[in-house]
Amino acid sequence: MEYYELYEVLKSHFDSGKEVVEIEDLNVTIESVPFVSKVSDLLYGSSHPGCHRHSQRLEINKEAYLLYNQPAVDSKDFDIECNKSFEYHILKRKDTEVAKGCILFFHGLNEKKWDKYLPWAYELAQRTHKAVILFPIAFHMDRAEPIWSSRHHMTEIVNFRKKRYPENTNYSYVNAAISSRLEAHPQRVFWSGLQTYSDIIDVIRDIKNGKIKSIAPDAHFDLFGYSIGSFLSLIIKMADPDHLFTNSKVFCFCGGMTIDRMFPISKYIMDTQATVKMQSVFTELLSSDFKYDCRLKHYQNDSLHPHESWFKRMLRYNYFQKEREKRIREIQSQIKVYVLEKDTVAPPIEALNTVQGGYRNIDVEVEIKDFPYEYSHMVPFPLTYKHKTEITRAFQEFVSSASEFYSR
Repeated sequence: MEYYELYEVLKSHFDSGKEVVEIEDLNVTIESVPFVSKVSDLLYGSSHPGCHRHSQRLEINKEAYLLYNQPAVDSKDFDIECNKSFEYHILKRKDTEVAKGCILFFHGLNEKKWDKYLPWAYELAQRTHKAVILFPIAFHMDRAEPIWSSRHHMTEIVNFRKKRYPENTNYSYVNAAISSRLEAHPQRVFWSGLQTYSDIIDVIRDIKNGKIKSIAPDAHFDLFGYSIGSFLSLIIKMADPDHLFTNSKVFCFCGGMTIDRMFPISKYIMDTQATVKMQSVFTELLSSDFKYDCRLKHYQNDSLHPHESWFKRMLRYNYFQKEREKRIREIQSQIKVYVLEKDTVAPPIEALNTVQGGYRNIDVEVEIKDFPYEYSHMVPFPLTYKHKTEITRAFQEFVSSASEFYSR
């Protein structure tokens, strides 16, 4: 079966809306699991903001949030109900009743649908015999407001941003919501990441407590990250909360670098204005030791939050380089990076700089590929009949590389 054919079959069944879908011919089940996030008090708009661990109230500085007087993107994060209550999905082989291993799968920035990831997750499940959990990052996929995907409403935001920022480029209705929200408060990258990080720990606890019948309570957990999902996966691995990921492997696809060495300016990801604002704010926060954001400063304090504070070490390449490289060296055999030569969003050289170190003295495997057809960071495997053989072969090489790594 060619790649585009596998995609169409999986997508047609995934969209069925059923709690459990079985595809006999593909030997796969797709299970949808309802989930309620318990950490929404972290978010802008909460009436009880603070750090429960330290019984400390940390007021949210509402003046730090830029408001556009555009209801479609001015929503307070706490008030977005679909971000609190949603579903994640488990793909596993049908002939495996209870999976003894699990891969936590994280997608890219500004994604609204799981469609393109279904063949990736399917092949990983088939080849490794592990369950693959497709887990949505906060404010993405089903956790995103439906209006953010509305061409009509988001075109209004595009026109607003054009008028407000005449010099802006790479705007589109696809990236209008995330560009506006991250320009309004770039620290949302941390708060949404922290919510997702906390959610994942709860998922693992549910599995260990026998609440997910398709995955064994003593299952081994690995991590898969694509693009910004690689950023999150590496932070989780380096932090290793409650020693849940001590033996986990991390496979980074089109990622593996610090966030300042990613270039997400794209009509599909973020516009130029938002990207520049995000990078400048993170630079200012780091150079001032988070002086102007007391709430974030609390969570980036190594003594108070030794796990969550790994975030700051992955923000900019030239900050905390020594500490970051020391930690990566400790886990070097558990990381593999798979990057594409013509990827301009996540350039391979930046993956090498981050995971192999400035002096290339860290033994992390980095595989650099250049597919024999036109591809991009957003679409590594085009759904076209033309070059179908080459695309399918490239896809098989990619999933072989990942599955062999997980099986070592």
